[in-house]
Amino acid sequence: MRSEVPSAYREALARVNFPVDRLRVLTKPRPGRILFDLGTTAATLVAVPLLFRVVSSWVMFVPCFVLSIRTFNCFAQLVHTSDHGGLFRSPRLNKFVGNIGAYCLGYTRTGHRLAHLNHHLYLNTVNDPDRIWGAPEQTTRELGRMWLQDFLLVSAARRLLQYSQSDRETFSAAPWKELSPLFLVRAALQMWPVIVTQALILFYYSLVLGPAYYLLLYVLPIVTFYPAQIRLRSTVEHSFEVGFRPASPQDYWVTRSTRGTWLERFVFSPFAIHYHFEHHLFPAIPHYNLRKVHNLLVGCGFSVPVVPSYVGFVFQRIRAERMALMSASAV
Repeated sequence: MRSEVPSAYREALARVNFPVDRLRVLTKPRPGRILFDLGTTAATLVAVPLLFRVVSSWVMFVPCFVLSIRTFNCFAQLVHTSDHGGLFRSPRLNKFVGNIGAYCLGYTRTGHRLAHLNHHLYLNTVNDPDRIWGAPEQTTRELGRMWLQDFLLVSAARRLLQYSQSDRETFSAAPWKELSPLFLVRAALQMWPVIVTQALILFYYSLVLGPAYYLLLYVLPIVTFYPAQIRLRSTVEHSFEVGFRPASPQDYWVTRSTRGTWLERFVFSPFAIHYHFEHHLFPAIPHYNLRKVHNLLVGCGFSVPVVPSYVGFVFQRIRAERMALMSASAV
């Protein structure tokens, strides 16, 4: 088990006699499954402009827009699995496919991997790069203000700057605070494969619909609604309970899974993203085996923190904050 997991969780696993030896089988990559996931993701990318061409109505715009967001989440999970070496046994092939997914999302796998591995190492602390998606102690009112930044393209710009780094020694969770001309030049130079990939996607959209639809159905969702739903997921997966204050370093390690409605799983969490607690507990397990890990944990009596819904969690949190405020006022 990786050292990033607090000792309290390791001890809890030992108490329930969790079959750690069974994880060895679950860590082995399944190339056939990855090729299927990659193929279905590519298919939805191709399908969006085709669907809108078949039914050229603004009524079709919304489902196509939503399908694009699902496609981005699928690519992101493939990049994510690549970060942990779970796509293929060959490191070269694992990196190659991970890069393809990253280029389709507008950044490089190298920068994403640095940020994501630091997220595991520094979960919820000031050094966690994913605090770009919100601090664990933030209120829902603060969440609303941050969503405004998502729709004003601030989050997309910060994410791009964060993922433009390639040096582990100098990596910063907030590079926009100390930008330099040299940083921007280096970031631009390493973006050439992203530019080539996006040019190919633009060319495809131009053939099927026209270049304007690349902006409307690809660029617009990836710089607005896509960051906003990442913030939603991050809030559900890593925020503290209302009123919670960490008393020790291991208390910052807060992560939970989400059952989700069918629509939430389809759009927000394809490829088992919703088994997030299981992923943080065993990061080396590929996404397609996380459900099996969940079943193993439940089967041996381990208490897995699960919430019913992404959107429902936010409403529940609003109610909890109001009750806490009323209790404080009564005192």
